Amino acid sequence: MSKTPEYTAWVNMRQRCNNPHGHNAIYYTDVSVCDEWNDFARFVADMGLRPSAKHQLDRRDNTKGYSKDNCHWVEKKSQMQNTRLSKWWVIDGARYASLSEAAAAVGVTVSRVKAWCEGRTDGGYTYPPKPNCWSEKKYAQ
Repeated sequence: MSKTPEYTAWVNMRQRCNNPHGHNAIYYTDVSVCDEWNDFARFVADMGLRPSAKHQLDRRDNTKGYSKDNCHWVEKKSQMQNTRLSKWWVIDGARYASLSEAAAAVGVTVSRVKAWCEGRTDGGYTYPPKPNCWSEKKYAQ
Protein backbone atom coordinates (compact mmCIF):
# COMPACT_ATOMS: atom_id res chain seq x y z
CA MET A 1 0.00 0.00 0.00
CA SER A 2 3.02 2.31 -0.22
CA LYS A 3 1.52 4.25 -3.11
CA THR A 4 -1.84 4.88 -1.44
CA PRO A 5 -3.13 8.16 0.02
CA GLU A 6 -3.41 6.45 3.42
CA TYR A 7 0.28 5.61 3.37
CA THR A 8 1.15 9.16 2.33
CA ALA A 9 -0.96 10.55 5.21
CA TRP A 10 0.76 8.15 7.64
CA VAL A 11 4.25 9.09 6.46
CA ASN A 12 3.46 12.82 6.55
CA MET A 13 1.98 12.56 10.06
CA ARG A 14 5.08 10.80 11.36
CA GLN A 15 7.37 13.24 9.54
CA ARG A 16 5.63 16.27 11.09
CA CYS A 17 5.97 14.85 14.60
CA ASN A 18 9.39 13.19 14.39
CA ASN A 19 11.53 15.49 12.25
CA PRO A 20 12.90 18.37 14.34
CA HIS A 21 14.21 20.01 11.15
CA GLY A 22 10.94 19.95 9.18
CA HIS A 23 9.49 23.25 7.96
CA ASN A 24 6.61 23.03 10.49
CA ALA A 25 8.63 21.47 13.31
CA ILE A 26 7.99 24.39 15.64
CA TYR A 27 4.26 23.58 15.62
CA TYR A 28 4.69 19.85 16.23
CA THR A 29 7.35 19.70 18.97
CA ASP A 30 4.74 18.69 21.56
CA VAL A 31 2.60 16.56 19.24
CA SER A 32 3.04 12.82 19.46
CA VAL A 33 1.96 9.79 17.48
CA CYS A 34 0.61 6.95 19.61
CA ASP A 35 2.88 3.89 19.81
CA GLU A 36 0.34 1.70 17.98
CA TRP A 37 0.60 3.92 14.91
CA ASN A 38 4.28 3.22 14.41
CA ASP A 39 2.82 0.28 12.46
CA PHE A 40 1.13 1.32 9.21
CA ALA A 41 -1.20 -1.69 9.22
CA ARG A 42 -2.52 -0.67 12.65
CA PHE A 43 -3.02 2.92 11.46
CA VAL A 44 -5.16 1.68 8.54
CA ALA A 45 -7.05 -0.75 10.79
CA ASP A 46 -7.91 2.12 13.15
CA MET A 47 -8.61 4.85 10.59
CA GLY A 48 -9.97 2.88 7.67
CA LEU A 49 -9.46 3.94 4.08
CA ARG A 50 -9.74 7.60 3.18
CA PRO A 51 -13.41 8.14 2.19
CA SER A 52 -12.61 10.27 -0.87
CA ALA A 53 -9.85 12.22 -2.55
CA LYS A 54 -11.18 15.32 -0.78
CA HIS A 55 -10.50 13.90 2.69
CA GLN A 56 -7.41 14.54 4.82
CA LEU A 57 -6.20 13.27 8.19
CA ASP A 58 -7.22 15.62 11.00
CA ARG A 59 -6.91 15.76 14.78
CA ARG A 60 -10.19 16.53 16.51
CA ASP A 61 -8.38 18.33 19.34
CA ASN A 62 -5.17 20.07 18.28
CA THR A 63 -3.90 20.08 21.86
CA LYS A 64 -3.63 16.27 21.72
CA GLY A 65 -1.54 13.92 19.60
CA TYR A 66 -2.34 11.53 16.79
CA SER A 67 -4.33 8.49 17.95
CA LYS A 68 -7.44 6.51 17.06
CA ASP A 69 -9.57 8.48 19.53
CA ASN A 70 -8.37 11.89 18.34
CA CYS A 71 -8.17 11.50 14.55
CA HIS A 72 -10.61 11.28 11.69
CA TRP A 73 -10.80 11.86 7.95
CA VAL A 74 -12.29 15.27 7.04
CA GLU A 75 -12.64 17.43 3.97
CA LYS A 76 -10.26 20.37 3.69
CA LYS A 77 -12.92 22.97 4.56
CA SER A 78 -13.51 21.30 7.93
CA GLN A 79 -9.80 20.90 8.50
CA MET A 80 -9.17 24.60 7.84
CA GLN A 81 -11.62 25.41 10.66
CA ASN A 82 -9.49 23.32 13.02
CA THR A 83 -5.99 24.81 12.96
CA ARG A 84 -3.85 26.37 15.66
CA LEU A 85 -5.02 29.78 14.40
CA SER A 86 -8.74 28.90 14.36
CA LYS A 87 -11.17 31.10 16.23
CA TRP A 88 -14.71 30.91 17.48
CA TRP A 89 -16.82 33.87 16.38
CA VAL A 90 -19.57 34.93 18.79
CA ILE A 91 -22.41 37.23 17.71
CA ASP A 92 -25.40 37.96 19.93
CA GLY A 93 -24.69 34.84 21.97
CA ALA A 94 -24.46 32.46 18.98
CA ARG A 95 -21.10 30.74 18.50
CA TYR A 96 -19.79 30.00 15.01
CA ALA A 97 -16.91 27.71 14.02
CA SER A 98 -15.60 30.01 11.30
CA LEU A 99 -15.73 33.57 10.09
CA SER A 100 -17.51 32.54 6.89
CA GLU A 101 -20.10 30.53 8.86
CA ALA A 102 -20.81 33.56 11.07
CA ALA A 103 -21.13 35.88 8.08
CA ALA A 104 -23.54 33.53 6.30
CA ALA A 105 -25.65 33.10 9.43
CA VAL A 106 -26.16 36.82 10.01
CA GLY A 107 -26.28 37.81 6.33
CA VAL A 108 -23.28 40.12 6.12
CA THR A 109 -19.79 39.97 4.64
CA VAL A 110 -16.81 38.31 6.30
CA SER A 111 -15.10 41.68 6.62
CA ARG A 112 -18.17 43.11 8.40
CA VAL A 113 -18.17 40.29 10.98
CA LYS A 114 -14.45 40.74 11.53
CA ALA A 115 -14.93 44.49 12.05
CA TRP A 116 -17.83 43.89 14.45
CA CYS A 117 -15.93 41.33 16.52
CA GLU A 118 -12.39 42.70 16.47
CA GLY A 119 -12.86 46.37 15.76
CA ARG A 120 -11.37 48.18 12.79
CA THR A 121 -9.33 51.17 11.78
CA ASP A 122 -10.65 53.48 9.10
CA GLY A 123 -9.10 56.78 8.08
CA GLY A 124 -6.90 56.95 11.16
CA TYR A 125 -9.76 56.31 13.60
CA THR A 126 -10.07 53.00 15.45
CA TYR A 127 -13.58 51.69 16.02
CA PRO A 128 -13.84 49.30 18.99
CA PRO A 129 -15.61 45.96 18.62
CA LYS A 130 -19.34 45.80 19.29
CA PRO A 131 -20.17 44.66 22.82
CA ASN A 132 -22.20 41.68 21.54
CA CYS A 133 -19.46 40.36 19.21
CA TRP A 134 -16.05 38.87 19.80
CA SER A 135 -13.67 36.20 18.61
CA GLU A 136 -11.74 33.75 20.76
CA LYS A 137 -9.00 31.27 19.95
CA LYS A 138 -10.11 27.67 19.77
CA TYR A 139 -6.78 26.42 21.07
CA ALA A 140 -4.33 27.97 23.51
CA GLN A 141 -0.93 28.64 22.00
